[in-house]
Amino acid sequence: MSTRVLIVDDRPTNLRIYAQFVTLMGEKYSAVTYADPVEALAWMQDNKADLMVVDYRMPQMNGAEFIRKVRMMPGANEIPAIVITAHQDRECRLAALDAGATDFLQSPVSHVEFCSRAMSLLTKRKKSATLRQRASEIERKHAAVGATSTPDGHSGKSMLEQIIDTIPIMINATDRSGKCLFTNAYQSALFDKDPDEMVGTDFADNFEPTLAANTRRRDALVLKSSLAIPHYEEKITSDGVDLVFHCNKSPLLNHEGETIGVLTTAVDITARKFAEEHRTHLALHDMLTGLPNRVLLAENVKAAIDNCKKTNSEAALLLLDLDRFKIINDTRGHHSGDALLREVAERISKIIGPSDFAARIGGDEFAIIFSEVKNIDSINSRCASLLKAISEPYAISGIGQVISASIGVSLIPSDGDEYEEVLRMADLAMYDAKANGRNCHRFFSEEMNQIAQADAALENELRDAFKENQFALEYQPIVDAQSLEYVGLEALIRWDHPTRGRLLPIQFIRVADESGLMDVLGSWVIGEVCREIKSYADRGIDLPRVAINVSPRQFQNQNLCDELLSNIESNGIAPSKITIEITEELLIDNNEDVRATLQRIRSHGVGISIDDFGTGYSSLQYLRDLPANCLKIDRTFISRIEHSAADRAIIGTIAHLAHALDMRVVAEGVENDAQLELLRVSGCDEIQGFKIARPQRAENLDKLFDGRKDKPATLAAKG
Repeated sequence: MSTRVLIVDDRPTNLRIYAQFVTLMGEKYSAVTYADPVEALAWMQDNKADLMVVDYRMPQMNGAEFIRKVRMMPGANEIPAIVITAHQDRECRLAALDAGATDFLQSPVSHVEFCSRAMSLLTKRKKSATLRQRASEIERKHAAVGATSTPDGHSGKSMLEQIIDTIPIMINATDRSGKCLFTNAYQSALFDKDPDEMVGTDFADNFEPTLAANTRRRDALVLKSSLAIPHYEEKITSDGVDLVFHCNKSPLLNHEGETIGVLTTAVDITARKFAEEHRTHLALHDMLTGLPNRVLLAENVKAAIDNCKKTNSEAALLLLDLDRFKIINDTRGHHSGDALLREVAERISKIIGPSDFAARIGGDEFAIIFSEVKNIDSINSRCASLLKAISEPYAISGIGQVISASIGVSLIPSDGDEYEEVLRMADLAMYDAKANGRNCHRFFSEEMNQIAQADAALENELRDAFKENQFALEYQPIVDAQSLEYVGLEALIRWDHPTRGRLLPIQFIRVADESGLMDVLGSWVIGEVCREIKSYADRGIDLPRVAINVSPRQFQNQNLCDELLSNIESNGIAPSKITIEITEELLIDNNEDVRATLQRIRSHGVGISIDDFGTGYSSLQYLRDLPANCLKIDRTFISRIEHSAADRAIIGTIAHLAHALDMRVVAEGVENDAQLELLRVSGCDEIQGFKIARPQRAENLDKLFDGRKDKPATLAAKG
């Protein structure tokens, strides 16, 4: 008997083409074609199809409605259904999935893809049918045996066993050694065995090695804990067909409630898994080209940024825009334009490396991530290869077509360490390429000459600032989370620029760090903090501990510890009055010298705080081994705590971890009462932010700490 493929499409040409595709599949396959879906439904009432191929857009009813009506027919629920859609039919695909579609083909359909998809679905259907048939045969065999009474008058199988054999769920029970105690017909049919044949054998031996090891591991967990392992998925390959099962394992108990084995059930969810995966694919990919979309681009750019920071490497983000593509759409129509876009996507995919990434993010705009960048020359070479490949002639509907592209490049993390930032920079560079004649690539870093000149000027101004004593410190109070009493200050450097006014660190620290001036600036801050503490002490005002930010570059100076301790001693202040704040970047670059320096600083009573915790990638081992006594949670988590359960959970976890390591937890960037209350509940010990107080000039600290009686809330109101 031939395998029948029902084809439903209102266009006669498509019916003839798809029927020819079925013929190419082999002699045992035949096509039944209908242009009218109503007539096709009438045929299905009295006939059986092994596969349905249905066009989505038909005048009488759409493909989803047709499949839904078929699924309501007796015995038709398991027939695989391929729906043919146009590239823009995202919502149509979702509707077809809801109706029970099994797979999709995009029009125009190639015979290779048609035959491949059809054969795959038919093979899976045949396997499922074989399992059911085999299970049914086993069931009938045992029913026949059961009909013959044993000498004592009892049948061979109980009613419960017969019921279990009839349900399409795999069920087996094993003893504590993994030997099979029982298996139903559907389970044994998967291995083409009789249930009695499997009893007494090691059940895991029926699986391939990896799956067998997983089975034994899960069984051991159930036996050890006497607790069930519910709701996990397992892929089982049978006769070359991948089947996905939803599984549960439970303890098998005797009359005394003791665990004597493991009971396993498994339901075939292969079709459901396909639908779930297809929905995910639709959400993350461009329908026309099949490339990832903006959502996946954002994830991959962020991952590239994270990886570059972690490995101290570089990547590149390219924005590629086709030149004058609108003319092709306007003169040759959108169908030709779409065909060209698919060709461009294929060429890009062939050019990029296996570790690179490509996405379509707009009409004629593509994004590419070069994840392994050796140098600028390698980027130049690869951009040239892309431009050459794209500019090769195309044959669209039998007519030649030539197009070029413009590429903008931003470097990660040199040009930025935020997704929106590097995307914007690449976009600016791409428009610069278009402005410079098209069919070329431009780096955002080419415009960095102006920035470099500005940095050079700023460096000179910084050197003058040291001579002119233009730097000053402001101090932001830190309070106890519960009592709101002052417990600390953070020293924040400011630059009183002669023409631009008081500048924040973000406006000059990068240049100071890159120019090597950070050592001088850091030394000044350490000395000034110690002098301020002593000055206030001389006036009878006892300032709380003061936190000083120390950059990783300062740790390259082997004299940091000596310099810090020398300033503490010369000013006659207690070492506990000083806490140094280090970033996770320092932990990433952790080495024995850094660790030794920190150990020595801590041994003298100076506090060590890890700043901006949660934004870097430091190892928990470093956190355990380094002598820090305080963690400061980054303000990005604080800003989202009111609306993000995930961030609340992260903050609570960090606090729990810190307390386990005998560390205080400081939350910075607290701006309102709701944040304050949530942070208290989350276990934070100390609070810093505009809710408490804005940074204060050094000369105003006496208003806060004269007698240590003023309440933070009063200052917050003034600030």
